[in-house]
Amino acid sequence: MGTATASPALATLATARAGRTQRLIAGLVSLAFGAITLALLPFASWPIWPMPGFVPVYQSALIVVYGLTTYLFLTQYRRTRSGSLLVLGTGSLYVTLAVLLQLLSFPNVLAQGRILGSGPDTTTWLWTFWHLGPPLFALPYAIMEGDGRDRIVSPSRVGRVGLLAIAGTMAAAALTAVAVTRYVHLLPKSVEGDDYWLLTTSGVGPTVVALTVLALAVLCWTTRLRTVLQLWLAVSLLLLVFDNMVTLLGAARGTVGWFAGRLEALVAGFILLGVYLREVDFLYARAEAAADEREARRSELQLARDNLALALEAAEMGDWELDLRSGASRRTPRHDAIFGYRDPVETWGIETFLGHVLPEDRAMVRAALEGASGTERIDLHCRIKRAGDGATRWIALRGKAYRDGAGEVRTIAGIVMDTTQQHEAEERLNQAQKMEAIGQLTGGVAHDFNNLLTIIVGNPDMIVRKPDNAQRVERLATSAMTAARRGAEVTEKLLSFSRRQVLRPETINPNRLLNDFRALLQRAVGETVEVRLDLDASLDPVRLDPGQFESAVLNLVVNARDVMPGGGTLTVKTCNAHLDAGEIVGRPDLRPGAYVLVSVSDTGHGMDAGTLARAFEPFFTTKDVGKGTGLGLSQVYGFVRQAGGHAQIKSEVGRGTSVELYLPRSAEKAVESRPDGALPLRRAALGEVVLVVEDEPAVLEMAVESLGELGYRTLTATHAAQALGRLGGPERIDILFSDVVMPGGMNGVQLSVEARRLRPGLRVLLTSGYTGTALDDQGVPADLPLLSKPYQRDELANKLRIVLG
Repeated sequence: MGTATASPALATLATARAGRTQRLIAGLVSLAFGAITLALLPFASWPIWPMPGFVPVYQSALIVVYGLTTYLFLTQYRRTRSGSLLVLGTGSLYVTLAVLLQLLSFPNVLAQGRILGSGPDTTTWLWTFWHLGPPLFALPYAIMEGDGRDRIVSPSRVGRVGLLAIAGTMAAAALTAVAVTRYVHLLPKSVEGDDYWLLTTSGVGPTVVALTVLALAVLCWTTRLRTVLQLWLAVSLLLLVFDNMVTLLGAARGTVGWFAGRLEALVAGFILLGVYLREVDFLYARAEAAADEREARRSELQLARDNLALALEAAEMGDWELDLRSGASRRTPRHDAIFGYRDPVETWGIETFLGHVLPEDRAMVRAALEGASGTERIDLHCRIKRAGDGATRWIALRGKAYRDGAGEVRTIAGIVMDTTQQHEAEERLNQAQKMEAIGQLTGGVAHDFNNLLTIIVGNPDMIVRKPDNAQRVERLATSAMTAARRGAEVTEKLLSFSRRQVLRPETINPNRLLNDFRALLQRAVGETVEVRLDLDASLDPVRLDPGQFESAVLNLVVNARDVMPGGGTLTVKTCNAHLDAGEIVGRPDLRPGAYVLVSVSDTGHGMDAGTLARAFEPFFTTKDVGKGTGLGLSQVYGFVRQAGGHAQIKSEVGRGTSVELYLPRSAEKAVESRPDGALPLRRAALGEVVLVVEDEPAVLEMAVESLGELGYRTLTATHAAQALGRLGGPERIDILFSDVVMPGGMNGVQLSVEARRLRPGLRVLLTSGYTGTALDDQGVPADLPLLSKPYQRDELANKLRIVLG
């Protein structure tokens, strides 16, 4: 038997609190019987007229009363598993058996003479033992209830403990019967004929009274009569005290005291039974009220369901519920209609649903459904194939998982909605936005490139017309080269914004790059701007393209310089940062986790809200005409997004601007510093042969010319099939130098794979200006060196140095 502090779900006589009305009624009953007892005490020994049949009727009534009370106590015990109620139930059972034994001891009641015992001593002692029953069982009940906790029997032991208690009680009653029949001569003499005065003078009667008073006092002290049962049990014990007092003073059968005592004992038995019956009436009334309330709530729930069904139907949503244990499901017709069924489907389960999901979305959907056991939420978008017409549709499915008492997911329920039209509308909107962006880009690119092409086309034209002036030729060629480089920078920035440029990421410590870059930053901002580096010594490494990072920082520094024409302070700060789910609300490009924060702050005039909203747009600039392309911040934004991070701007008018770059922390170790100083040109030393694969004749001619100047012998091919033919021949080829994007169905990456299969030791160098279309965003493998177009001879030499080791 254990202890528990939880109350039963439904209040009973044993647990319901005794209210003011209950206490008032109990007090009035006690006062009334106390007053009657005191009034009868002077007349207790007076004889009354004979009442034949009173004894069997009285004893039978007591047996019925205590028997019913026993049944109620034991029934309550089985329902609540309360050990305290089991004690009262067995006590009531003992009193019932004792009264039955006393009835059998009366002469000429159920048979001629006495069925039990041989004289009035047996009857008197049985009266004594049944009067001892209530206080002896009330005492342990009071002690058990004294601390306010319920003694709960474990469910597996309820029946066994109850049977053992009943068997013990019956054994105690049997021992009592043996004691008052076979060994009554050993017990104190308590009666002479019909005179019970010896019961008083022997001390047996006063002992019973004292024990009853003790039980009553302990019950009142320990329980404070908190519950209805405790209150009326105290009243019952008090009536037994009155019974003992008036009976002992009457001291004989057939007296006023004896008769009054019998009535008080009967009322004491009726007390608990009557209160129980009254409680049943209250329970019935509460049950009726609960039924009425339940019916009202059912009507409200049905109305709510009808309204919900109308709302779901209006929103073209289907309602569903699935029992994971039985496989039973509940669905609205709209649900099945979304999946292409005209008539409701007989059975529906998770596998049925997954059977409609397109294969490429199935793994994602299954993971979301399995994840519902942890999050209790289902929120997914996927494509399905409808039954019947086989059409592909987009659906949104939202639901919730419900657990049982053991914490296992029992059912899942939710709604499903066909979102195909919404997706199509979003695609049309995205297309419109793309077209608007393309229009804006076209204007910006055309403006910049027309200016640059004017220089690139005009200067060579002037050189061709007057090639004799060496200084003039050199000046014009240098100007054309500068314009070409500016064009390459514009192209690189456009690719960076669109996240299409080819990156060669390394695991580095940004602090090292910024320290190496400090002198250049200071030269870029001039003497009027103070450059401050606030670098966290414990900064985590990141994985990115060092050149792109330096370019991004330089763009930010140049922008900061332009907003501080009169001088100011530029601060470049680094630190570790951790973003949780709450901090990235509204940032769909970020995931919770560890980041490295690089911020560039200035003390310039700041941005207003309109400028801040458009700062990352390509070709948007607040600078004067000719002083900026509007691609600086867009290049920074594209670089950070391609690195898996996030860029944001904090700015207030008159209080400066801070551009923050959140870069994902890398778990790899940072690479060591790059060697200082320029590497010497790598020229051919052993007559190496380079196979150049390029479909553009002018580019092919320039590459062959550059390689010739570096001492390499060259072979050429204009497409992959021609290159494979040369590679399959006997000619010496040391290096494959191929464009990535070529006609003919095979790109440079695929060519390199086939080339190495034909010649396993072949070295490969690829070149390209843009690889996205050819490689379907898969990119160039990390083990293949890449030279970005446009390139100069020295850049080609450095790449060849790396390729040949």
